[in-house]
This record gives sequence, C-alpha cells and structure tokens, in this order.
Amino acid sequence: MTEMNHLKRQENENLLEWKIRLCSRKDEYGLTWDQIKNIINNETGDNFGESAYRKWFTNFKQGVEYAKSKNLNEHTLNELRIKELEIEKERKKLQAEKAEINKWLREQCRTENFYEKLMLAIENKKNIKIPNYKIEYKQNEIDPVVAIADIHYGKEIKIFGLEDEILNEYNVEIFEKRMWDLLNKIVTKLERDNLKHLNLFNLSDSIDGILRMSQLQSLQLGITDSIIGFAEFMTVWLNELSKYTYIDYYSCQGNHNEVRPLGSKSGEFPHENTERIITWYLKGMLRDNPNIKIHDNKNLVYVDVLGTKILATHGQDERNLEQSVKDYMLVYNKPIHILLTGHLHNSHNKTVAKQGLRNIEFVQCPSICGIDDYSLKLKKTANAGATMFLIEKGLGKTTTYDFKLV
Repeated sequence: MTEMNHLKRQENENLLEWKIRLCSRKDEYGLTWDQIKNIINNETGDNFGESAYRKWFTNFKQGVEYAKSKNLNEHTLNELRIKELEIEKERKKLQAEKAEINKWLREQCRTENFYEKLMLAIENKKNIKIPNYKIEYKQNEIDPVVAIADIHYGKEIKIFGLEDEILNEYNVEIFEKRMWDLLNKIVTKLERDNLKHLNLFNLSDSIDGILRMSQLQSLQLGITDSIIGFAEFMTVWLNELSKYTYIDYYSCQGNHNEVRPLGSKSGEFPHENTERIITWYLKGMLRDNPNIKIHDNKNLVYVDVLGTKILATHGQDERNLEQSVKDYMLVYNKPIHILLTGHLHNSHNKTVAKQGLRNIEFVQCPSICGIDDYSLKLKKTANAGATMFLIEKGLGKTTTYDFKLV
C-alpha cells in the first residue's frame, strides 16, 4: 500500500473493519483523532466529532478485552454486535419520532398563525350594519329549504354556441347580479307564505380553486383573493337576507375547494378545504347578528327539518345517487329522506322509496355558475339556478321552486 492508500477502505474490508483498523493503528499511521474523524466522516457522510470515534474505539477495546477475559467465542461477539445494532436502531427510531413531532409542530404553528392573522383581519375590519331587531321564529307546519351550489367564484368564462351566440357568460360581477336576483326571489316566496325561517345549504365549490393547470386561463382572481372576495360578499348577502327571515346556514366541502399541495390528488388531504375558512369567516363576521346561525362546515351535513332527515354533500364522490341514498342509510344506520347534492351543474330529482307519507329521494341542484367549458366537454348543459322547496310536517318535501338565474 502507498502512503495514502493504506488510509483508504480496502476492497476486502467492510466499514466496521476499516474503522477498527484506522483506530487501532492510529499511532502507527501517525494520525490524530481529529484526522481520523475527517477521514471517516468523508467516507460515511456523517458529521460526528473526534470524541465520538475516540469513545467508540475505547468502548470497542474494552469489549474485546472483556471478551478475552471471559474466553467468549465468536458467536458471543456477534451477539454483542447485534445488541449494538439494536441500540443504534432505537436511537434512529427516536430521531425519526423527533423529526415527525417537529414536522407536526411546524404544521400546527403555520395553521394557527394563518387563522390568528385571519381572525385579526376580521376583528379589525369595519363591521357591517346588522339588523337592530331579532326576528321571532316560531316553528310551524312548513319550513323552507334553499340550496345553492357550484358558485366557482373567481372563474371567468364565456361559452359560445354553434353560431357564436353566447350560451353562458360568468364572472364576479355576474355572480353578484345572480345572487341579488336570487335573494329577491327567495324573499318574495317567504313573504307570500309568511315564513320567517330559512334552511340555507351551500353545497360547496364556492371558489373555483386550481385543480388543473388549465384553470389558470379562466381565473379572474387567485385562490386567496377568491376566498376573501366570496366570504365578504356572502357576509353582506346573508346579512341583507336576515332582515326578512331567520337563517340556518349549512355548508359542505367540495372538490374545487380542496387544497392539493405538492401535486397531491383528490382526497389525499381531506381536511384541507377552503370552505372551512369561508364558513369560519362568516361565523366571525356575523357573530353579532341575532337572525343568523352559521353552522360548522362538514363534508356530510345531516339536518332534521320538521322530521324530514336531509343529508347534504357536494356530490363529487357519488357515482349513483339512487344507490348512495341506500348506502348512506346502511353505513350510518340513520333515516335519510332527502340526499341533497350539487357538483354536476344540473338538476335531477328521483324518488327511490317511501316512508309513510314521506318520499325517500335525491335532489341534485343546479349551479350558480351555469354551463362551463367542462360541462360543454361532457355535453351536459343546464341554466344557472338554485333550488327552493318546502318541507311540510309529516309529508316531507312538497312544493319545489326552480329558480333560473341569468
């Protein structure tokens, strides 16, 4: 071996044998422990100090001397090595656990910091003028339900027909126009029947999000601006509606509201959904309004309306709504009279069974957005709209209103 080669790990040596040779012949090679540290770290990629190798070799020598004094055979030495590896494994497990804990703490701190800043923005925001009176709601024989779905706030589209006629145009301004039109239609029906309570379901996809890179071409606003813009508008809209009726507001979680970090796929982060932020914002802004109750955001919303059990969900996971009604009842062992969904941007209702005078049915609601490029690709079209129906005690869903919004 040349002067330098004798310090290198030889072909017939494993890592342990090489480290033992370097340390045991340190003086012969004219090496210091600091030099040994550098040589081994360069080979292994570790970053241990010289004392680590010095103590390790001291322990090794003591083990060898102990083995000799007890006349231990090779098998016993292997057992000692196995124990050494087990200790090392436990050390690595502790390091991995510590790394996971630190990762979790970072995520928790990041989330809490975001919500704290958002709450601070709510608290510092100029409060809207809420009604100075409380609507006295007394439960009667009829209770109305309104469902809105697939708003896709922030999306900007213009869909043309075969002769270049506009089939649907949509942007933030048109969304606001449609929502004020919807408010007028709702109030008209409520006042006609002298109803002072409303169950309002937002079936999600409130913002368009970014599920595919192609969506960047149709976004009028980014995700953050969409969340803020939609939440601020709905605060004003709900506040105005609450001047005429008491509102129970429910919201689901949709696929376009999903946050998909690092190229993840649908459903991989089920709790990362911006609809939760929107609902949380509404709850904070409208907390002093006595005529509104903002319920917690959920993926599945189960509500009893005059004895009629409604299960609301966005619908992205439903392949067969008729079968879904039955499956949900079996899975959760709860009665379901109406499965309320959106997602497909068109209306579809069907009775699948009955229970007494109540039908068991699914109600698929239209979208506020209306036909878009994806709908056109699937050759599925429907007018923009919303659904309102009346629940009668003992009868379930009776009168239905299909609101068209232009």
